Amino acid sequence: MLLAGARGGTAEAIANVLHQPVASHSYHVAVAALAKYLIKGANQGSNELSVANALWVERGASLESGFEAILRDAYRAPLTRLDFASPEPACAKINSWTAEHTKNRIRTMLSASSIHPDTRLLLTSAIYFYGKWSWPFEPTYTYQDAFRPLRGGAVTANFMLQQASVGYTETRSLQILEMPYDGIPMAFDILLPKAPDGLADLERTLNFQTLASHFSTLSQEKVLIAIPKFRAESSTALKGALSRMGMGEAFSEKADFSGIDGRRDLFVTDALHKAFVDISEQGTEAAAATGVKYGSADRLAKIFCWADHRFVFLIRDTTSGVILFAGRFLRP
Repeated sequence: MLLAGARGGTAEAIANVLHQPVASHSYHVAVAALAKYLIKGANQGSNELSVANALWVERGASLESGFEAILRDAYRAPLTRLDFASPEPACAKINSWTAEHTKNRIRTMLSASSIHPDTRLLLTSAIYFYGKWSWPFEPTYTYQDAFRPLRGGAVTANFMLQQASVGYTETRSLQILEMPYDGIPMAFDILLPKAPDGLADLERTLNFQTLASHFSTLSQEKVLIAIPKFRAESSTALKGALSRMGMGEAFSEKADFSGIDGRRDLFVTDALHKAFVDISEQGTEAAAATGVKYGSADRLAKIFCWADHRFVFLIRDTTSGVILFAGRFLRP
């Protein structure tokens, strides 16, 4: 959305950071089509993906009609005007919007102190995902065991346990597990270092090429799986990270957002992102009908994936390869 309103060097910097072409109308149409595909594909059965974007602008500011149209039509983000000189009502409005679009999972996007009288523009993004496993975990098998964080002693975690045929591959230093969601082309990937202290080395190698290589070698294997049951909510102010990546001009008075208002009087004060992920057995009734039964040794999986130390997780669309969420699990 920022790219739609950026011009000149500001647009080039944003495009470089996003690894995207400088925006044209066809680019925004393509982005809109991809978002529509992802949302449609994920909202099947009991699964749900909710993505909401919004641009909040000071009342009285004159905006270019083309920019408003792109936000409304391509990004489903109709412009909302607020009085930033009154931070508390403006904050309440944004938080109410956030709660509405995340089924109250995320109720607070920002605090009143995040808004200043000279704030002119705020970009917010909220994402909520709920996925039901193709092979649900049996809740009665969930057990407590030790999770080993990098520092300090072991801590207790609730581990979900099952044996299932899932996507699996491994390297000398890494196990990759892919668990599909029921009836949708989405999957939950775990990248588990074989060494308990291997997360830093793993993250240094993460890029498009290495991930594509890992996923291309996945095969269906019978795996005995133990993963922590967890709920994660992240809140990130992106200004610092985006500035370090090369978008600093967008957050300064040198910014060129003339595509927004036809002038050079706007710059971004902050960019906020909040996400919620809930990983659980996903329903006792569904799981009870598919409980794992342990029999003789030849029926047990010969591959074990025991996520009892730090790992990376992804939620991705397996058809397009788009990653919706990327996170690290450090400790319960």
